[in-house]
Amino acid sequence: MSPYAAEPPSDTPSPAPSAGFRDARTLRPGSALVIGALGAVCGFILLGLALFATDRSWALISSVVMALVLLWLFIIRPCVVIHAEGIRLVNPLRTADLTWPAIEEVRSRWALELFSGGARYTAWGVPADPARPRYGRGMFTSGANKVMGGRQVPAGDSRPKIEAQTVAAEVDARIAADRLRKDGQTPVIAVQAWDPLAVGALLSAVAFFVIAVFVA
Repeated sequence: MSPYAAEPPSDTPSPAPSAGFRDARTLRPGSALVIGALGAVCGFILLGLALFATDRSWALISSVVMALVLLWLFIIRPCVVIHAEGIRLVNPLRTADLTWPAIEEVRSRWALELFSGGARYTAWGVPADPARPRYGRGMFTSGANKVMGGRQVPAGDSRPKIEAQTVAAEVDARIAADRLRKDGQTPVIAVQAWDPLAVGALLSAVAFFVIAVFVA
């Protein structure tokens, strides 16, 4: 049974989205994890020092909190969840769910881009490699050569680099495979919504910063 039939698409960030999808896999560049981890450690250390300082500065505390929230929103949170029936794009403030039949075109410019019903959905968490050719319209080659610029992915490479070009090729392959499914028709779904948790965290951090700097 489709996960969409059981409940509406969830807007919670990874890893929660994987729980409701069959054969789900979360994709996020390793560099984002490294930068996010280092930034979080430094931020919490600075926050602790600011909280326990003799001359406590709420302006400094609110600035660190704001920095941590922005780090989570723009570095740690963005990702792509690929599952049996489609793909979820988890962006800083919004989440988009598209099933394979709903995707009309796949491209990579600065990031992974999916097109459905005249709308464009961009995955912030999957940036493109500027050293490789763009994927999608305007290319003169196809398949893996289009992504790798004439170089095939090594057969033993089970963990390719997370970038827009390679993920776009996988999405196209999944779309083609979905057309051959014999276990029922995949629902056509393309929805995008604001994430209450992400929006609430940002607004709370901004309010705390404004109060600490301009009111307190």
